Amino acid sequence: MTRLTARIDAIVVPRLDAVQTALQSPTRNPRGAVVVGRLLGADVLAVLLTGLWSHVVQDPPEWLTLPTRPASLYQWTQGAHVVLGTALLPLVLAKLWVVYPRLFTWPPVTSVANGLERASVAVLVATSLLQPVTGLLNTYQWYPWPFPFRETHYALAWVMAGAVLVHLGVKLPVIRQHWRDGGES
Repeated sequence: MTRLTARIDAIVVPRLDAVQTALQSPTRNPRGAVVVGRLLGADVLAVLLTGLWSHVVQDPPEWLTLPTRPASLYQWTQGAHVVLGTALLPLVLAKLWVVYPRLFTWPPVTSVANGLERASVAVLVATSLLQPVTGLLNTYQWYPWPFPFRETHYALAWVMAGAVLVHLGVKLPVIRQHWRDGGES
C-alpha cells in the first residue's frame, strides 16, 4: 500500500506543483477571499430573506396576517430576490477564482476536520451554483429537470444557508484576521 501511495505522489505532486505555479496571482490570497466573501455573504442573506418572504406570501401560515399595503411590496421584494439571486452567480465565480488554487493541495484531505471542511465547501459550491441557475431558468419558466421548482429551491436555500454557517464557522479565524486591511496576505 505504501508503494502505491508513493507512486501516486510521484505522479501527482509535480503536476499539482505546476498547476499551483501557473495559478499564482497577487489577488489570490486570504484577504481577497474575505473581501469577496463579505459581498457574497451579504447577497446570500438578502436573497434568503427575500426568498423567505416570497415563500410566506405564496403559502402563508394560518396564524399569520400579512400586510396588504403597500400593494407593490411583493413586486419589490420579488424583484430584489431575482436581481440579487442573479448577482450570486458572478460573485460565486469570483470567489471560486480567488480560492481556486486551494483545490489543488496535496494530499486533498489531511485530517477529519479538513475532510469535513472540504465536504461542506463542496455542498456550498454546489448549492451556490445550482440556486441561481435554477432561479434564472425559473424566470424564463423553463424547467428541464424532473423535480418541482418551488419546493426544491426552498429546500436548497436552507441547505445553502447551513453550508454558509458551517463555512463561516470553519473559516472564522481567517475571516477575523483579514476582515480589515490589517491582515497579512
